[in-house]
Amino acid sequence: MCGIVATVIIGKAFIEGRIVDNVTIEINDLGIITKISKGTFKGRSKEETFNFLKNGLLILPGAIDIHTHMRDFKESYKEDFYSGTSAAAAGGVTIVADMPNTKPKTNTLPVLEMRDKVASEKSVVDYALYYGVPNVKREIRGFERKAIGVKVYPENLFHNCREVFEELIKYVSSKNILTVFHAENPYLFKNDERPLDAEISGAVKVLELHRKYRVKAHITHVTTSYIVELVKHKGNITVDTCPHYLLLNKEFYLKNKYFRVNPPLRSKDVQENLLKTLSLGKIDAITTDHAPHSSDEKFSEKPKSGFPGLETALPLLLTLTVKNIISLKDVVKLYSSSPAKILKLHRYVGEIKEDMFANLVVVDLSEEYTVNSKMFFSKAKHSPFNGWKVKGKVKATFVRGKPVFIDGEIVSKKGYGINVKKYGGVFENVS
Repeated sequence: MCGIVATVIIGKAFIEGRIVDNVTIEINDLGIITKISKGTFKGRSKEETFNFLKNGLLILPGAIDIHTHMRDFKESYKEDFYSGTSAAAAGGVTIVADMPNTKPKTNTLPVLEMRDKVASEKSVVDYALYYGVPNVKREIRGFERKAIGVKVYPENLFHNCREVFEELIKYVSSKNILTVFHAENPYLFKNDERPLDAEISGAVKVLELHRKYRVKAHITHVTTSYIVELVKHKGNITVDTCPHYLLLNKEFYLKNKYFRVNPPLRSKDVQENLLKTLSLGKIDAITTDHAPHSSDEKFSEKPKSGFPGLETALPLLLTLTVKNIISLKDVVKLYSSSPAKILKLHRYVGEIKEDMFANLVVVDLSEEYTVNSKMFFSKAKHSPFNGWKVKGKVKATFVRGKPVFIDGEIVSKKGYGINVKKYGGVFENVS
C-alpha cells in the first residue's frame, strides 16, 4: 500500500486474535495502515508519533455501533451529529450507524441527501446512514448510494402499504442490501405492554420474509435467547443485542419507570439466559441502540423509551472480561469485526491489519472508575448505568489514523467524519 507515513502508533495491540507486545503501526496520509512491525520505529522524525507503551494500555480495533440514533433535525435538542459522534469517540466507537426514525423521517431521497449533508458537516467519527421504508415506490431506487441499508420498524412489518413494502424488499434482496428489522408485532401489544410473544412473532415474520425473498436480514436489539436460537436454526440471519438487555431486567423498570425501553427489559431469568447465550458465542454483535432524550422527557411520569449508550458500552463489555463472562477476543468480535462484516465493511475496518483503515481505540484495562453521566459528551446526561463501577477506560480513539479523542478531550474538528459509503473511493485513489 503506497502513501507517505504520516502517523505512527506504538504500544501493545490486539492483532489476529491475540495481544502482541511492543507493536509499531505505521499509517499513511490516507489513514491506511501500511506496516505493522515489532520493535522500535526508525522513522524520519516527521511523523506524528503516539506512544502507548504504558502498563495497562492496549490498542484495539475501533468499535463499530450498527444501531444508534443521532437525532438532529427537529430533535437536535436531544442530540445532534456533533454531540452524538463526540459521545461515540469518547466511548471508543469509530463508526456509528444512524437510524431513520428522524423528524422528518429519512425515508425519501431528498431527506436522505439532507441527512448526509448534516452528518458530513458535524461528525467527528465516521458514520453510516439507514434508509426508512418509503411511502411511495418512486422513493425506493437509488438510496444505496448514500445509505448502508434499510431499517424496518414494527409498523412497516405488520401495518404499512404492502405493495410498497414488498417492492422495497424485492429491491434490497436483488442487490443484497442489509435490512435491519425491529422485530415486534404491534397487534400483540397490550395496554402499553410489549410482551415477549410480540417480539417472537416479529422474528417469525422476519424469517418468513427471509425465506421468501432471501433478504439479507439482521434482527436488532434482541432481548431473548429464544429468538437467537430460532433464527440461527432456521435461517442465515444475524442478530445483535444491547448491554441493557444483558445486564438489566424488568425489576429495574418496576422500581423506576426511567428504565422504559423498546423492546422492554425482560424477566431476570430471560436476561440471565441471554447473557449465557452471549458467553457461548451465539450472538453476532453488540449495539447500544443509543437513544438520547432530554432529562425532562426521560424523568417524566411517562418517560420516553431508550437511553444513551455510546459512552458506556465498551467499558461494560471490558468489565465482563474481568468477570470471565466473555473474553477480549469476544469483545473485539462483538463490537468491531462482526459489525464490520454485517455492514460489509470488513475490507476496510474491524481489525488491526495492514491495508485497512487505522480505526483504533486505546483502552486502559487496569483503570477502574465509576460511570458519571453528568460528564457525558452526549446531550443526554443520564444513563441506566450511572454509578456503576467499570474496569477498562477509553484513553484515545483514532479514525482513519487521526486522533479524535485523547485523555478526555475531543481533538477533532466538526466534519472530520465521512460517510462509510466513501471508503471504497479512498482505496481507489491509492496508486
